[in-house]
Amino acid sequence: MTPPAGDTLRIGLFGYWPGTCSPDGFLRDYSPESNHGIVGFDARWIWFTNPRAVRYVGNEDRTYVGYLGGPTGTDIRVGAYDHRANEWEGTTLHASFSADDHTNPSLVVREDGHLLVFWTGHNGETIFYAISEEPESASEFGRRRTISQHVVTYPNPVLVPENGRSTLYLFYRDREVTADATDDEYGYIGDGNVYYRRSLDGGSTWTDQHEMVAAPDGHYSMYFVHAQGDDGTVHFFLTDAERGGDAPKWHVLHCAYRDGAFYRADGSRIACEAELPLTRSDLEVVYDSANENNEYAWVWDCGVDADGNPAVVYATFPSTLDHEYRYARWDGDSWLDHRITTAGRYIEEDGVELHYSAGIAMDPSDPDVVYACFHRDGYRGLKRLETDTGGRTWAARDVATRSAGTVLRPVVPSNAAAEVPVLWLAGTYRNMHSSGTVLRGLPGDGTDEMDDENGGIEGSALVGDGTRGVSLGPHRFRNHVFRDGVSVSALVSPSDPADEGVVANFGGAIRLGFSRETEGSIEFALSDGGDDERTACWEWDDGGVRRFVEGKWDGAEMRLLIDGETVDTRPFEGPLEFGTEPADWTLLRDAYLMGSGFRGRVEEVRLYDRCPSVAESRRLAELVRETGLGR
Repeated sequence: MTPPAGDTLRIGLFGYWPGTCSPDGFLRDYSPESNHGIVGFDARWIWFTNPRAVRYVGNEDRTYVGYLGGPTGTDIRVGAYDHRANEWEGTTLHASFSADDHTNPSLVVREDGHLLVFWTGHNGETIFYAISEEPESASEFGRRRTISQHVVTYPNPVLVPENGRSTLYLFYRDREVTADATDDEYGYIGDGNVYYRRSLDGGSTWTDQHEMVAAPDGHYSMYFVHAQGDDGTVHFFLTDAERGGDAPKWHVLHCAYRDGAFYRADGSRIACEAELPLTRSDLEVVYDSANENNEYAWVWDCGVDADGNPAVVYATFPSTLDHEYRYARWDGDSWLDHRITTAGRYIEEDGVELHYSAGIAMDPSDPDVVYACFHRDGYRGLKRLETDTGGRTWAARDVATRSAGTVLRPVVPSNAAAEVPVLWLAGTYRNMHSSGTVLRGLPGDGTDEMDDENGGIEGSALVGDGTRGVSLGPHRFRNHVFRDGVSVSALVSPSDPADEGVVANFGGAIRLGFSRETEGSIEFALSDGGDDERTACWEWDDGGVRRFVEGKWDGAEMRLLIDGETVDTRPFEGPLEFGTEPADWTLLRDAYLMGSGFRGRVEEVRLYDRCPSVAESRRLAELVRETGLGR
């Protein structure tokens, strides 16, 4: 309940989240600051590791999704959405693997229904993979298998029909460790080339690798995306990047693979396997960044129509603050290229990867349909775009228009169902190592071992299951905002107070949660951004008990209150200092939704940029308990 006008409890109210959440996962902040949140289980991915989502219909009808997330936020995960049962199940294949979003897994479903999942580090030494124990099931996988590499990223598995059977191909980027010709300040290394291996026994054994495309000497990477036609032809679209950041990214290039050789879109042969590797000059130029009127470009996604004609969507960069989405399609005679729309600015908060667009995805089997995320003019959303003119004109409709933070990196599942036509991420994106995004696009946004129908919301309470959290976005508030005091409070009911879990985190400087320092205790912690972190705590006697908790600080002393009464104090001179700029705000999980997932119910979360008086704290406790218990 928001205090009435004139009530002193309205003064300094910096955030108020009662717990009421919309079915699409939008958590409203009823304070004047409008720090709205997005609720869900965390997921992270890059757009060059594919397929990320595949629908397979056999005895079951399920869409399988690979992502980085899980209880630690750094786990390799596979989820399965059952279209008939309307249920979601998630499985961890590699716990605490990486915080880098370039390490998300890809997956493929064999003809016998078994899933194969592949993942690597970002420039790692090993390709990891696992095969499901049962067909059409993501609940259990066999032993973790490995393929030794040099500096590998972006595994892309593809089943290719050859000689009356399916051959499993695995395409990826690898490199020898060399000095970058650009002598880059971020330590980028060059010679990121495209390789592949093949397996004739469904992934049990692999051939030696073949170098498919070599980047120009010293260039950081040949980035690639792929799509497969009904005849089995695999189309590749590539960009030659000198390095990351806003360095030159050259062209949209194309080649196609079938029957042991590589071809142009018109069917003319480029090379057979014995003549590899291809060089940049061997590839077909779809968009020429060196043209006087063109810009740097970066491939995003591709598809193949029913006639076998490939198409691609990509971003160009008139400026880092004004990206554009474009579309090119082979019409049987030539490449037709069109501008789709302005995309907006780069999404990364740190301002290093200035070519990170919000993202655009294509239906892999229907290139008339694309989904585009936008980061422009105050609009953060996702639109479905459709053309019947080969890309000259587009009809648009909104898919997601209301989100806290950034909407990014959509993907269309292979063989997508009508109820899951697209998946995307939403939340905080500071950089590739620090992103607090949740998965969107599942019906109910995935109930993942939850009994409630709204994906983490039960009535008007937030329900934590250890994996679900709330991203409140990055905040650039200067440290002096909380110079004179702070108060954070909530009506809390933990499932087990001995389990470590964050109730509320504000930039790492202000935290309310359980059992980080003292097992079985509720804790209120403040930090000066350095070595001085102080914690006031109180032993919570039993799980399931519901209490109003407030932690407050007046500039000299911290107080922890239970139901309006002080139970612990600690000296703290401050000042409060956020560890990063911008500071990440979260509920139910730690910063960037990584680790320390809370299990239980949370309601009536408030944040003040001042220290309420004794009388105000007691009145707030009465108000909150009346509101919460009355539900």
